[in-house]
Amino acid sequence: YRSVREFQEEGKLWEDRLTKLRAAFDSWVDVQRRWVYLEGILFGSSDIKAQLPAEWSRFKSVDSEFVQLMRRIANRPFAMEALNIENLQRTLERLGNL
Repeated sequence: YRSVREFQEEGKLWEDRLTKLRAAFDSWVDVQRRWVYLEGILFGSSDIKAQLPAEWSRFKSVDSEFVQLMRRIANRPFAMEALNIENLQRTLERLGNL
């Protein structure tokens, strides 16, 4: 580096990237924890679909979107590449609120 300023600018850039990655991971873990819990309940019994049709339908929609997002992430072997997925953070936060 030619100067401290260049080093500080690159350090700030990496800090911002890692902060975004941490926020995405936090949201991801929250959504995944809920998804695993609800998947066992809602897909584990055929009676659930009949007893809770609205909840089953809502979860089916979330399930489809979450699985699709996980496939998109799986195609990117490096963690920082996941940040390039369009609306990743917003999607995870929305799925977490459903």
